[in-house]
Amino acid sequence: MLSFLICGKMAHFRRYYSNSSALTYSIPPRTTIAGILAGLLGYERDRYYKEFSLDECRIAVSNCAPLKKAVQKLNLLMIKKWDDMNGSQENHSQTATELVLPQNIRNGSIIYRIYVSHRRQEIMDRLEKTLFSGGVWYRSQGISLGLGTAYCLGWLQYEGAWEGKDESSPDPIDLATVIPVRLVKQLDIMAAGERGYHLVKEDLPLEFDEQRHLTDRGKGSMLINLNESPIRATVEQYTKLSNGQNIVWMQ
Repeated sequence: MLSFLICGKMAHFRRYYSNSSALTYSIPPRTTIAGILAGLLGYERDRYYKEFSLDECRIAVSNCAPLKKAVQKLNLLMIKKWDDMNGSQENHSQTATELVLPQNIRNGSIIYRIYVSHRRQEIMDRLEKTLFSGGVWYRSQGISLGLGTAYCLGWLQYEGAWEGKDESSPDPIDLATVIPVRLVKQLDIMAAGERGYHLVKEDLPLEFDEQRHLTDRGKGSMLINLNESPIRATVEQYTKLSNGQNIVWMQ
């Protein structure tokens, strides 16, 4: 499997049921990450859902920096015809928008670590070739990389390729990624350390069909630590990587 970081100063992963107030998820949902991967490989919009379905592609997310949220009123353009894009119209739309921010916005950044494993070796080879180009960059074969909407710029940093093995354990272990709630048997709260846990539970979209509708397995409840420390828990199954990390796939 491959791992890489996506980083930025602010993020907005809009909850699909938001209307007048634009709320955000704390981490990029699996569907968002699939879109980032498809953009890196040059897939056309809405033409990649089958290629990156739950059966074809496994994705895990780790939060690597302390997060917080803030609500900001944004003065958005009211677009009703093509020439409204230049911002000359008088009427704007003020929308309360929730943003994900680093705890220290001056010196800190949002950092998510992404793990991905695909059944098709061809796609894995293309991803590794695209990612393994050195440095920190914004480059993409298709849609530009971002942490949400256009003003949430993001950059990417490749980390490496790892071997992994699916395992199970009756004892609590340190898990580096977010955890599907249905897999959690027990949480070890005493292992949180000095910073402690800042746990939230969110229902995230996981998979769309070709009509952009959620599939029967298309939504899952995830346990997320807004601090960067791993979660110590007993789960039904996890994957142990050759770099020593234990991860759980979003499913």
